[in-house]
Amino acid sequence: MLVRASKCSADVRQDTAIFAFGNEKFRNETLPLCKNPIEAGEALASSDSWFVLLNGQPIAVFKLHLYGSTARISQMCTKKDSPAIVAATLRRELRDMKITNISLRVAADEVEGYAVNGFARGETYLRFSRIPSESNMMPILPLTNPTQKELPILSQLMHASYAKTEHGFSDARFAEELLRAIMSGARGQYLSNASFASGVRPNIVSACLLTLDSSGEATIEQVFTHPLYRARGLATAEIAASMNRLAASGVSSLIAWNRERNDVVRRLLTKMEFRQDRTVTEMMGQT
Repeated sequence: MLVRASKCSADVRQDTAIFAFGNEKFRNETLPLCKNPIEAGEALASSDSWFVLLNGQPIAVFKLHLYGSTARISQMCTKKDSPAIVAATLRRELRDMKITNISLRVAADEVEGYAVNGFARGETYLRFSRIPSESNMMPILPLTNPTQKELPILSQLMHASYAKTEHGFSDARFAEELLRAIMSGARGQYLSNASFASGVRPNIVSACLLTLDSSGEATIEQVFTHPLYRARGLATAEIAASMNRLAASGVSSLIAWNRERNDVVRRLLTKMEFRQDRTVTEMMGQT
């Protein structure tokens, strides 16, 4: 059974919180502000994106986002040595939801367990993090806080930014779906006051969008710049402005995920004193 953490019974929520809090790595990375299982259970139940996978008892907890017929799973915590059970139960539950494709991110020591259970190995992602701090960096272009009113403009910009890469979008519809999920709060609280776009509507040429999860950790969900405006420091200025807002509001951590092969973003994050602290591999399967 697959249920939202916020909709679990009291007993299931307690059992889930105990095993999630007992996983030291998961607790430190995902629930750093929680001091006990009770607080962990409250944090997991505070967002509709957290789900619990049950097979008689909780066997996994993770964030789940749906994009058409694809389920994307991240921040997964599983019972030890249970990839076969998790894989089979996930397939069954997602098949019933009319989902055909599964994408999940797992730690290096879990890759083989999912590979032998029908999942193909995909991209490796690097996690970077740092404590937000204020700076006096001046923006190159006027900065605004993007809202859902700018979705058509931002989706076209995102499409143009990625269209000629190996991860390019065939059209702007997928970009709009992804951006809508971010700005509607489906991936965590959208931080509109800490997200920035360079340029004045309708001439927006770069953007950086942030969310805040239940642990109080901010994430750079997307940062993209039109090819004609790259290498001008726009993304750097946007991230710096975001950190100013986060530092002023007391957010203690900002993270960013980057494909291992994307040297441009890695150099940007390293230049801005982000520290690489985790590696995960995307595993892809079908229901």
